[in-house]
Amino acid sequence: MARTYAELHSHSNFSFLHGASPVEDMTSRAAELGLAGLAVTDHDGLYGVVRFATAAEAAGIRPIIGIEIELQDAAAPDPGGIVLPARRPIRRTARKRGPALPPSVAAFEGLPARPSAERPRLPGHRAIVKEDLRGIGERQRGPHLVLLARDATGYRSLCRLVSRANLDGTKRVPRFTHELLAKHTEGLLALSGGRQGEVARRLLVGDREGARAAAEHHAALFGRAAASGARGDSPASAGFFIELSHHLLPDDDWLVAEQAALAEELGLPMVVTNDVHYAKPEDRELHDVLTSIFHGRTLDTLGPLRRPDSESYLKSGDELAALPPGSVAESDARTARAWAEGLATSVELAASCTVDLGFEQYRFPGFPVPKSETPFSYLSTLCWEGARRRYHPLTAEVMKRLAHELGVIERAGLAEFFLICWDLMRFAKEQGIPAQGRGSATSSIVSYTLGISRVEPIQHNLLFERFINEGRTTYPDVDIDFSSERREEVIQYIYNRYGPEHTGMVCNLVTYRARSAVREVGVALGFPRPLVDRVAKALETYDSVMVRRDLEADGGFAEFFRRPGEGGAADRSGDAVLAAAAEAASHGLVDGMGQLNHERGGRVRTRGAAERGDGRLARAEDARRLAIPGAAPDGVDPVGAELIDSLGQVNKRMPLVGKVPPWKQ
Repeated sequence: MARTYAELHSHSNFSFLHGASPVEDMTSRAAELGLAGLAVTDHDGLYGVVRFATAAEAAGIRPIIGIEIELQDAAAPDPGGIVLPARRPIRRTARKRGPALPPSVAAFEGLPARPSAERPRLPGHRAIVKEDLRGIGERQRGPHLVLLARDATGYRSLCRLVSRANLDGTKRVPRFTHELLAKHTEGLLALSGGRQGEVARRLLVGDREGARAAAEHHAALFGRAAASGARGDSPASAGFFIELSHHLLPDDDWLVAEQAALAEELGLPMVVTNDVHYAKPEDRELHDVLTSIFHGRTLDTLGPLRRPDSESYLKSGDELAALPPGSVAESDARTARAWAEGLATSVELAASCTVDLGFEQYRFPGFPVPKSETPFSYLSTLCWEGARRRYHPLTAEVMKRLAHELGVIERAGLAEFFLICWDLMRFAKEQGIPAQGRGSATSSIVSYTLGISRVEPIQHNLLFERFINEGRTTYPDVDIDFSSERREEVIQYIYNRYGPEHTGMVCNLVTYRARSAVREVGVALGFPRPLVDRVAKALETYDSVMVRRDLEADGGFAEFFRRPGEGGAADRSGDAVLAAAAEAASHGLVDGMGQLNHERGGRVRTRGAAERGDGRLARAEDARRLAIPGAAPDGVDPVGAELIDSLGQVNKRMPLVGKVPPWKQ
């Protein structure tokens, strides 16, 4: 009988350049393995939550929403720098030119001196920036902690935590601390973070007392429950779990045994995970390439920066049960029992986590209307007044069309949506700011009578159902263009009218385009840059999905993959070129996550932030715009928010692949 298991610690390609597989591949693979649930815990961000939840629903897999954070301080005193390695001080002298000789340990008792490589360290005299992370291994960075959301409250806590950490940190380097974490634990449970967690780091260097103190600190922070069998409590009711992982490393047997003994001593539940970074074993090669791109190195020079194992892929419960800790013959009885309990606990834990993102629910921020009016009655009044101004005479056809559209809007609950759009256009007209609605909204007579659109829909025979119909489940889209010269006035009005906690920039994910992907991968594989540039320029498309077409066509890009003596594409069906095309498509070499982009022109407005936690945190730019001395923080909910497209606003970019030369870092 197959053993049931749920993976609670995995990374997709939304862990930018740290995870190799898209969420669709992760969920489909989990379904193939028969997993009871899957948690995608990407590094320091919730960017992939919506796509993951959608893909999991399509694959029939239970989604668990979580995140893996990197803490900037230790849970217990760390005078020896066990958890947080020492940082480098400010450089007082000019950096020496030429190759530096590695420091050596002095010879003694007739033994030769042993060279010791000096590992790069993060700066200790200033805030860490993304360029500092290149060339820095996981062990030189802060300890990890995995957080999972039990319910909607936990999801809001994650949103608040991530937003606050990003505002406290620098671009691409959020600042998570235990002080901040203690303020946002409601609805969350925590895993110890595996090999890079504080508990495991302390155990690996023999600091058992420190590991015990760190585990007790987190158990007190997130809550604890009795171990399985005691008082009849389920381990899943606890808030902190010791995470057991085994990747066939030399000291994994010892580490799992020590963690199991510590958990038993403290009465803490255990859970087995595999710290997944790619869906299938063959994706390990792509993961190494992405790691090379992140650190700006080639595979030959990557060295200890790559993951030291090839086991970080999705495994079934039977595969994990067959590992050494699960065998009494290869481990002691206590460790084998703990491993079996950890596999069972993963299923219970997955079943206890339920987060409904509410895709079908639209949450409007609300629009203030006069007394004795409802949003729909006020909208109806404005529309009929506008119709009398614009139509002379007011014909039966106009009245019938307007009444029909208002009825559909009322049944769809979109009255506040149209009032907000009308409010923005009203402000722009009063201030003399050029503004124009466009898109499918021009098919609506409601948009025309409100002044959002200037196109008369009846005369031009435009169908309202193209914009809104009662069978449509997607959100209607009203695009409004504002003059770029005076867009800041509109931004300030939105902030003042609705508050900075309800207004935010919209982000989008920027992936590598075809030529950029070829350049990055080619350099990572160690090819000369002139050759890589020639190959990239041979591509006839910038679109990643069209690379296969170029590989199958004669001439150009395909020529670089043809062996001497091979014929044209017509003579090569099924040969190595087509195999290379299929390989590129299967690995997704041109669809890796590259950077997070605050898209030009996007504005999101959300309902009450303080009581729900689905508003946003005000940035420093917002406070400067409004002259507000600090804004009250809350989380961000990307689902069901209202998008107002005001073309030409500031474009804030967060590149995740640094372009700073190594000698300037």
